[in-house]
Amino acid sequence: MPRGKRTVFTVSCSETGLRLGTVRLHKQDKQGRSWKEHAAKFKKYCPKLRRRVTVKLKEEKHSS
Repeated sequence: MPRGKRTVFTVSCSETGLRLGTVRLHKQDKQGRSWKEHAAKFKKYCPKLRRRVTVKLKEEKHSS
């Protein structure tokens, strides 16, 4: 039984725009923080730059 709806976001490098993966997040957590607050401190390794960078999250659109 699902506990809540989660949304799929694309993770991309903020400097090169390279797609680094996907992540599933709730729109809001129990404390009322939005997914944008979680994305602000989210870092991931970029193979093109060969270092950890801050990322941009973009909501993926799925056909229904």
